[in-house]
Amino acid sequence: MIRSFISIDIPDELKNAIKALQEMFRKCDADVRWTRIEAMHLTLKFLGNVEEKQIEEIKIILKEIALQTPLINIKLNGAGVFPNQKLPRVLWVDVIEDDGILDNLQKRMDAELSKIGFEKEKRDFKPHLTLGRIRSQKDRERLVKLLEENKDKELGFFTASDIKLMKSELRPEGSVYTELARFGFGRS
Repeated sequence: MIRSFISIDIPDELKNAIKALQEMFRKCDADVRWTRIEAMHLTLKFLGNVEEKQIEEIKIILKEIALQTPLINIKLNGAGVFPNQKLPRVLWVDVIEDDGILDNLQKRMDAELSKIGFEKEKRDFKPHLTLGRIRSQKDRERLVKLLEENKDKELGFFTASDIKLMKSELRPEGSVYTELARFGFGRS
């Protein structure tokens, strides 16, 4: 079994801006398990444990979908939390894409992959980059204050040109990601 997901990479120059934001949040001393910046990505669909024989089927579907997808202009803007500020669990950077391409891409992947046995997402797709997972409510007030100050902080723009099928290995030092395949967008 291969634990896997589908994602879009974040350019290094934007990772630096995200790292600066993350460092600012670290100073509030909230109880957060921080995401490693070098591992940061935009998850489109988590597949879970996949049998090796299914990997080829997934690749065929993703290649076809990618060819029919134009380049995607993405803006990283502001910070927020899931589910809410009263009981924050996940601290994130907002991913904004105004043309609906990202949402359509995710819905199409969900629909096509469900045909080969992958469960459709139950929640609406909310594109985001996880800065960290909040483990307790220690210093929540300071965290929320910083959130308010940074809810509209513009971090930058990039154009996504492909999607990746990734392998995720859980290790004591954190997840290790390996690219299994990359599929370029049709650029139409």
